[in-house]
Amino acid sequence: MTALKIAEPEAGDCLPRPGQRAPSRVLTTSGWRDIEIDLGADFVLENGGRLQDRRFRIRLYGRNGLPVIIAAGGVSAGRNVADAGAEQGWWRALARPNGAIDTNEVQLLGFDFLPGEEPKEPAITPADQARALAIALDRVGIGTVRAFVGASYGGYVALAFASLFPDRLSRLCVVSASSRPDPMATALRGVQRRIILLARECGRPEQGVALARELAMTTYRTADEFRARFESAPRGGAPGDPFDICEYLEARGRAYAQAMPASRYLTLSDSIDRANVDPSTITADCLFIASKTDRLVPPLDTEETARGVAGAARYVEIESLVGHDAFLCDTPLFADELKRFLQAPQI
Repeated sequence: MTALKIAEPEAGDCLPRPGQRAPSRVLTTSGWRDIEIDLGADFVLENGGRLQDRRFRIRLYGRNGLPVIIAAGGVSAGRNVADAGAEQGWWRALARPNGAIDTNEVQLLGFDFLPGEEPKEPAITPADQARALAIALDRVGIGTVRAFVGASYGGYVALAFASLFPDRLSRLCVVSASSRPDPMATALRGVQRRIILLARECGRPEQGVALARELAMTTYRTADEFRARFESAPRGGAPGDPFDICEYLEARGRAYAQAMPASRYLTLSDSIDRANVDPSTITADCLFIASKTDRLVPPLDTEETARGVAGAARYVEIESLVGHDAFLCDTPLFADELKRFLQAPQI
């Protein structure tokens, strides 16, 4: 598996509490620091397997001592939630000074999903990600967090964390996720994985990732959005020549294949379909946000999850043209709601 690209840390400025193992490597710059955690040889996956690469990477933004908010997004997202130096955060529209996740007022934690470098794809569940995150919190001396804001795959991880560690979390915000995946979404992801496996057998894994991503893009967005952007105009006279919409998808697929190794795509896609949380085990105050046009996570599934939690819950539907990707593309539709939820006085 191709190594993840991370900043090279310098050791020494993140001291563990007594009895804790020190983080392996730490990087500190103005306002943020990367920390690499060794999960330890005793970290066991939900299926009983073990990881050869036990590194788990987090990024902390802001001052120690401020309330902590964890943020996690789709399978392509990582610890770079907010801007850090010249690096732009994938959720910079929300996680910024005075934003919905106000980095002036809270310490923000982002993390890279497992796995790291593995010789074979492991079966990793959202609960495994949550348990690795809990270990990382222990290592950096964070006992409880104010909120976990998770969207898409990150929403499944957030739900698992809230279920497994109810005493560590006060508030939970889930965007475009539910307690378990929809069967149609699992079917579509299964086709993507089989495309990658077939391409890998043919010695062309990158082309498999590109094709799988093209198919995935059609599920992240809506027919109405594509109708507004494209004419389905042919670019040639022969069968197999691209159309304008196809050129767009091909470009997106090629770009994704350069950043996402086939093995990682397979693992994280599979992980989504292993999500399974009993909502009644969640006691945190909750905010659930769904896009009415989401094809991957039907709003009814998110609403049902909201009704099933043991804690207080609010369910909000937004009108977005882009479907599932509303959590990235239409943040103004829910930013105010999220900010009120995160900044409400603690009861």
